Amino acid sequence: MMPRLPKDQLPEIKLDAFGGAIEESLTRDQRRELFENPDSTVMVIVELTAKQYTGSASSEDKAPSVKLRATFAEAAQGPDMENTLRDVQQRMYRARTAEGSFDELGHEVAGSVLRTGAGVYLGTNED
Repeated sequence: MMPRLPKDQLPEIKLDAFGGAIEESLTRDQRRELFENPDSTVMVIVELTAKQYTGSASSEDKAPSVKLRATFAEAAQGPDMENTLRDVQQRMYRARTAEGSFDELGHEVAGSVLRTGAGVYLGTNED
């Protein structure tokens, strides 16, 4: 059983070094662009999985942390898909900042933002 944190305490988030899921989602052109132009960006949908936690004894002055791994990723392929992901990102940001956090919104509300935004280009078979 994983330990529970007090409601007012947040763990530090760390990303592990494994980037295989992200690497696999990038095209050859995207890889080259990222290498040749360090300020370039690629929009990616990433699923994060908690892989390791570090707790601390109550007598220690060390914050708890959780290490996350990108276990699934898909990069936008082309400007239309990238613009759609940016739109979804903005909608999610507005929903989170308007209401607090996604935990407070619940999975269904966050999911409906994704379905509504992504349905514009990505997630529907009604095209």
